[in-house]
Formats: sequence, structure tokens, C-alpha cells
Amino acid sequence: MVSAGAWVGVRGLLARSQLEAARAQITGLQSALSGGAVPGAADLRRTMDEIVARTNSARSLTSDPLWSLAGHLPFAGCPLRSSAALAAALDGVATNALGPVVELGNRLDPSTLRSGTAINVTALASARAPAERARVAVTSFENAVRRVSPCDGLGDQLGVDAARSEAAATGEKLHGVLDSLVLATRLGPDLLGASGQRRYLLVVQNPAESRANGGIIGGFGVLTATRGRLELDDISGNGNLPGGPTQLRPAMKLPAEFATRYGQFWPARVWANANLTPDYPTAGQLYSALYRSGTGKAVDGTISLDPTTLAYLLAVTGPAVLPDGQTVRADQLVELVESRVYAQIDDVHRRDEFFASVGEAVYQAVVTGGGSAGDTAKLLRALARAAGEGRLLVSSNHAEEEATLSTTALGGALLDVPGPFLGVVTQNASASKLDFWLRRSTEYRIDRRPDGTGLATITVSLTNAAPEGLSDYVRNRGDVDIPGWRNEGAQNNIWISLYTGRGSVLVDASVDGKPISLAVGEEKGRPVLSSYLTVDREQTRTLRVRVLEPSAGPVLTLRSQPLTFPERLVVEGLPVERPWSRRVIG
Repeated sequence: MVSAGAWVGVRGLLARSQLEAARAQITGLQSALSGGAVPGAADLRRTMDEIVARTNSARSLTSDPLWSLAGHLPFAGCPLRSSAALAAALDGVATNALGPVVELGNRLDPSTLRSGTAINVTALASARAPAERARVAVTSFENAVRRVSPCDGLGDQLGVDAARSEAAATGEKLHGVLDSLVLATRLGPDLLGASGQRRYLLVVQNPAESRANGGIIGGFGVLTATRGRLELDDISGNGNLPGGPTQLRPAMKLPAEFATRYGQFWPARVWANANLTPDYPTAGQLYSALYRSGTGKAVDGTISLDPTTLAYLLAVTGPAVLPDGQTVRADQLVELVESRVYAQIDDVHRRDEFFASVGEAVYQAVVTGGGSAGDTAKLLRALARAAGEGRLLVSSNHAEEEATLSTTALGGALLDVPGPFLGVVTQNASASKLDFWLRRSTEYRIDRRPDGTGLATITVSLTNAAPEGLSDYVRNRGDVDIPGWRNEGAQNNIWISLYTGRGSVLVDASVDGKPISLAVGEEKGRPVLSSYLTVDREQTRTLRVRVLEPSAGPVLTLRSQPLTFPERLVVEGLPVERPWSRRVIG
């Protein structure tokens, strides 16, 4: 009996070693795929063969007759049965999912997927079937892992529960990557003009005057996609917005709820206010309608990005070269276009021309630089990073595409998700360019109550770090009508909004320790608490809000706002989840 126990123990250790090595290789493969760095076919095949050999070995080690017999023992047999089930599940996903992943490597090889701004849409479309097969295999693996017993206290002592949790986390990560690949292969070809030419309004947002999903429109162009080949035309600064910065008539009728919250700011007439909402599908509709109203031409959708996204691209391609020969490096771009340009160029029209020349130069840098397979993977990672941070957003005026896009970070919808929710949005309310100097920190703490509800305390601190000597244009207070007043103190005026969980109720609020009243509204069925705050130079204002959430968990869904300088965020009491973790259906 002792010999049999030793035999089972030795085989268990060997199986665990093989599984840990296989899981590490799978995690490495997942990281490469999630970063857009699809390995070459030969490397993928070699890695797959190694993983399958390890999982087959682990499955064999935990499925011999003696192991199976021991697994029927009461109490002590549970960890053996669970270990065998985990080994079988991992072997199944390695055998059934990695084969299609190798096919993806063949079809999405970075060396053939992109040339300049042209994407091989045929290869992209052909990758859809293997991506979906791999995702089905990962779903089966996740289902199998969920059926594995944690074996209570004994399983915890022997590491079974930890192994089960690690396997579940591996499945979750793989599923997330494959969801992204399925989306890319499902939507990408048509979005890139495989079935007919597409035209998109490209909006470069300027966070120096902040808006809910970035900043006001600072420049624009028309991106045309024809069977994967991209061309950017009509690049201009916002001094040449179609129909003028404020159009004579509304470009579209606002939905009733949207009109209640934003109607006073004329978002269907004023280009700078089209993206007051954090719901990008709505902002995309407004941008499209304003463009159609101003030009008489329709677009198939919109693409919004910010200077930080452009900097991510330049970090791969190398500097952009302006018409006068000046070079702009990745680490210079954001400060240049969001701050320094206002000191260097006083004239509005010349500044518009400069913005347009920077946009053209960055585009040319992407077209002519970063042409190697490695650089293609880096460009994909840069775009994925920007999308994950909410800096790169896409809308489609084709209903089925938009329905799928809106469930992703790239689509940027204000989704209806259950449980505690937090979205902090700060927007410039004075037509200044002071938000480059705004620093924000947010703390969120939730205390569970006996009835299952949660009392959430949200503390947002805003600091105005503006230096002395900024121009009148940067310090503008368009909301103040006092003749001769020049806002020498660079006072900023911010419209701050807190989006909380569906059904949540405001308890109280204070600014700098003094009670205040907040405007209580609703957007997409979600409560919104808003107020205006002025912040002087070198001052910090602190808004503290308490809300009662109908449920204290299980997670906090966090909707972040892309800022020039990312906010400091502290969350206590709940794990954090992004709103776009919803999986692709069908």
C-alpha cells in the first residue's frame, strides 16, 4: 500500500511539472497574440508540439489504472480525480485549440498582412474559421474546468483549488484573445472595404480642451478604405469644419433622454460638443450627421483618436517630418500639439495649418516607416493599447457592425452592465486649453451592508498645475462675460460627472469638506451626478460623494476616461473589471 501511494505521488509530481510547463507556454502564446505579435508558422508549430507533448504526458500520468483506482477512495480520492480532470481538460484544449492557432499564424503572418497602409483583407477573412474553432475549443476547456471539484480543505492544502483557479484564468485570457481575433476577422474585412469602398470621418481629438471620450475635435480628414488599401485625404484643422464650427440647423434629432442632458449645449450643431457623451456610438452618429450636413456627403462611420495614439505610432515608425524639415519625435508630440503650439503660434489660421501638417506627417511616417514584420506587430500592439485606453474609437453607420462594435473597447459604448459602476468624466466648460495642466485622482471604497447593498464613497481630486505666463487663448474663460477680464490666474472651469450603478441613490456630497447639491440625471438608464467646479492655479479641489448601490458586488465595473496624464486610481473593497469584458455571441 505504501508502494502504491509512493507510485501515485511520484506520478502526480511529474504530471504537475508537465502541466505547469505547458501552462507557462500557453500563457506566453496568449501574451504574444494579445499584443498583435502572431508568431511565424514554424515557431507556432514547434511551440504547439511541445505543449501537446507535455499535456499528453500529464494526462497519461494521471490516467493509469492505479491512479484511477485511488481516485475512488473516499475523501482522499477527490484531489486525484480533480487532478486527472484538469490534466484531461488542458490536454483537450492543447490538442483542439492550438491546431487552429497555427492556422492563424499562417494566415496572419505580420510579414504578409500589411504593406504600408494596405491590409491583406483576404488573409484576414480566411483567418475567421480557425479563430472560431479555437474559441470553441477554449469554451469547452473552460466548461470542463468549471466542473472540476476544488475538493474543499484537502484540495486547498494539496494545491488543487489553486491549480483549478490558474486553469480558469488561463482559459479566460485565451478566450479574451480569441474573441478579439474573431472580431477582427469578422468585422475587419468589410470595415476595410473588402465588399465595397468605405469612407470614414477621421477625428483627431484635443484633450487640452477635454471631452467625455478625449477632447474637442482638433483636426479631421477622410479615410478611404478600398479592399484594404487606406488613403487619407482632406486633412484640416478645426478652422475648416464643414458647415462651420456651429451649424445653422441641427444635423439630426436628439434622442429624448440625450436631449434632456445635453440639448442646451447644441451637440447636433456645435462640432466641439458632439462628444460630450461618453457613449461613443452616439458621438459617432453626431459626427457623421454634422459632416453630412456640412458637405452633403455621407460617411460609413467615424474614427476618433488623440495625440497620445499618434505618439504610440511614432514610437514604432520613427519621427514625423514636417514640411519645413522639422522632426517630431514620439516623446515630443503630445506636449507640442496640446500645449507648446499655443505659445509658438499666435495666429489661429497658421495654427490650424500646423495641426494639419502634423497629421499629414504622422500619416506619412506610418505609410513609409515600420514596414518590417516586427514593426507591423508593434503597430498592432500600439493600436491595441490605444483602443484599450479608450484613445482609439470606431463607429459604423452599418447597423449590424455597430451592434458588435459597441460591445468592445474599440466601440466605446456606455454599456448597461449590472452591479456597482464608476465612470468619472471631467469636461472643459470654458473653451480654454487648460486641461493639459489638469491632474486627477480618484479613490473608490465600498462598504457592504447586511442587506447586500453597498455604500460607495467616491473621492475625486482635481489639481490645476498650470504655470504662469500662459497665453490669453489658453486661459480663456468663454463662460464669463466680464469686459476686460483676462483670467490672469488661469482658473479652470470643469464640468464633472459621476456615472454610478443602475438603481444607485445619492446619499450626500461635499466639495472641500462643505456640503453641496449635485444635479441628478440619467444617461442610457444609468444615474449621472454632475456639478461645475472652478480650480485656480496650484489649487486642488476635492469632490466627495456617497452613493448607495443596490448590490455590493461581485465586481466594480470601471469606465475610464482617456486623459493626457492618466489619473491616479485607488479602489478598495472590490476587484475591478472593464465594461467591455462581455464575450462575443454567435
